[in-house]
Amino acid sequence: MEYKDFSEEINNKIESIKNRVLAGEISLLDIDLVPIFENIKDSLTIYNISKYSSTYISAFQLLSQKFEELKIFLSYLDNQDKFLKFLKSNPKDIEIYQLFEDCWRDPFIIDALSLKFLEYSKDRLVTEKPEPLKIEHLDKINLKETFLLEIPEKRFTDKMLAFFNVIKDKLPCSYEEIFENERDQIKIFENFVYLLHLLQLNKIKYEKNTNMLYL
Repeated sequence: MEYKDFSEEINNKIESIKNRVLAGEISLLDIDLVPIFENIKDSLTIYNISKYSSTYISAFQLLSQKFEELKIFLSYLDNQDKFLKFLKSNPKDIEIYQLFEDCWRDPFIIDALSLKFLEYSKDRLVTEKPEPLKIEHLDKINLKETFLLEIPEKRFTDKMLAFFNVIKDKLPCSYEEIFENERDQIKIFENFVYLLHLLQLNKIKYEKNTNMLYL
């Protein structure tokens, strides 16, 4: 005898109801859950009882949620009748005040977010506009002859080779060791330019993986 398993179909139906309730499309009070439990009862056998256990739990959770909504709804109706009865009794102002007294909460105020501060900020943004940026051309200046980039080619080569003779006995060594004893930033920059040229001329080689300079 063949037994059909409808647990997946029932689970999909339960999940669809949950999603529609969460989306606000329907209320559980409008849904008849009896057919779901009848489907579980009619298709449940000793052969699929373990698989149907999770299906039954999901259906029961849906039923419990429906009972909670029903309790809230009945409570609302009861409170509504009580309130109408209270209003028909022509209550005094103090009685109405006492009824609603606990319904209100005093707002907290943060000065930095107060309405006064926000209005002040808005007025400043509207009225105080920064002056537009002015782009001015810089006047050309005459550079000193001793500046590094203004050194004549022959003099530059002599200084570069002199730097090479100073460091070649250190090689091989790391890049940082070349400048470790120099404190003058201008001198470090000048020697760095010499080092770049020596690398370009292939008089010194550089290994990226080890960060080592060598001949």
